[in-house]
Parts: sequence; C-alpha cells; structure tokens
Amino acid sequence: MKVNKLIVKSILISLLLLSFSFSKDEGIKSLYTIRSQADLFTTDNFGNTYLIKADEIKKYNSQGELLKIFSAKNLGKITSIDASNPLRVLVFYKDFARVLFVDDLLSQNGDVIDLLNLSLEQSDAVCTSFNNGLWFFNRQNANLVRLDENLQTVVNTGNLNRLLGATFKPNFMLEYNGYVYVNNPGEGIFIFDIYGTYFKTLPFKDILHFQVKEDRLIYFTGKELRSYDMKLLTEAVLPFSNVSDARVEKENYYLFFKDSLAVKTHAN
Repeated sequence: MKVNKLIVKSILISLLLLSFSFSKDEGIKSLYTIRSQADLFTTDNFGNTYLIKADEIKKYNSQGELLKIFSAKNLGKITSIDASNPLRVLVFYKDFARVLFVDDLLSQNGDVIDLLNLSLEQSDAVCTSFNNGLWFFNRQNANLVRLDENLQTVVNTGNLNRLLGATFKPNFMLEYNGYVYVNNPGEGIFIFDIYGTYFKTLPFKDILHFQVKEDRLIYFTGKELRSYDMKLLTEAVLPFSNVSDARVEKENYYLFFKDSLAVKTHAN
C-alpha cells in the first residue's frame, strides 16, 4: 500500500509539472494575492508562505491569511531562510555570521548560533540537513561542511575549487532526499551526496533559487518557471510575465512580485 501511494504521488507531481507546457495563463485561475512588499520569499510543503523584508519574516497560511511575524533586529538583514522542515525553519544572517531557528509559530527555537565560534564566519550559503544537521559553504576554504545536531563537524569536503577545478561562489543550496544541491550561478548546480562526495553538475547557470520535487528540478530563470526531469532529461515551461521569482507547492504556483505574492492553480 505504501509503495502504491508513492507511485500515485509521483504520477500526480509529474502530471502537474508536465502541465508547464501550457501556454501563458491557459487553464490557470487565481486563488489569492498577498499585498506586502518583500525582498525574498519561500514556501513549505504545507502551502505556507514566508515573506522576508530586511530583518522581518511574515508567515501566511495556505489561504493567504497572516499567521505570525518574526524579527530579530539585532542580527541585521536576513539573507535566506530554509523552510524544508516547517517545524524548524532556518534563518541565516550572512552579514552578522549568525544562524537561528524558529518553529511553526515563528518563535525562536534555541540559542542563536554564532558562526565565528565554529570557524564558519565566512559562510556564503547555509541549509538544513537530516537529523537536525546543517550544511555550510565556507568561502575561506572553499569547502562544504556538515555539522550534526550538536554542531560537530561530520563532513568536510576539502577545497572544492581545487578538487573539481571550479570557482565556487554559491548563493543558495538545499538538501533533498540524500543529496545536497549547491547553486553556483557562474557554472551550474553541483550535486553531492550526504557524505560530501561529488555526484554531478546540472548545467543551469544564473539561477537565484530552485526546488527539487521527486526527480524534478524546478527553477525560475528570470523569465520563465521551468521544470527539468533529472531522469528523463526533459524540460517543460510555464511562462508568467513580470515575475521576480516563483515556486510550486502541490497543485499551486506561488508568483513573487516586489509588492505582492499571487497564488494560482489550474482551473478545473
């Protein structure tokens, strides 16, 4: 039964993403719009939306209703957040070399992590890992580092510039299903396993953010929202005009503008 459910889930996701070949706005209807200025945004697998403006996070539920607001003004501007685990959301403050976690109510969970104490103060990108771990890309040594839940180093790749003959300047990364995806805009998306072993590179350049859903990479190029099947090596496109960024959660499209976020879905 469990296997059948996984198969059905995979088919549904594939059908959704294959629908990206539709022409602009064909068969698409609006669900709601959130009117709020933001610098960046993300979503979680419950359909919640997180809008980030300077030091503030606003969390909205799947109906577009404001739930909570969080701010830690003494830590400066938020660089990124990782809501892969909606119960333990990572908030990264690059300028102050700090990381903290908030729960599903946006209440701070535990102490602020000072990266200076971990010799990771020059980290350019951070994301969550399995078993409450953390991944860091450290600019000083050009290495990928994984810490466990006790903030002990369990993976250190060594200098990736030398090992892979690349120039690493990542701006985003995430862990999904046993792999770490490191976005290096000048060269592509580098994929490693959870032990830090290099796997392969996807040749998509100049990307700001992306998602991984099942076997598909979902990314926004600046003009189009695209879905790339990493097994079949095929790509599908759903264009939206004047959008700054976009994400997909279940059957919904989250379209980000500087003054609002529009959520759309397929019309029945």
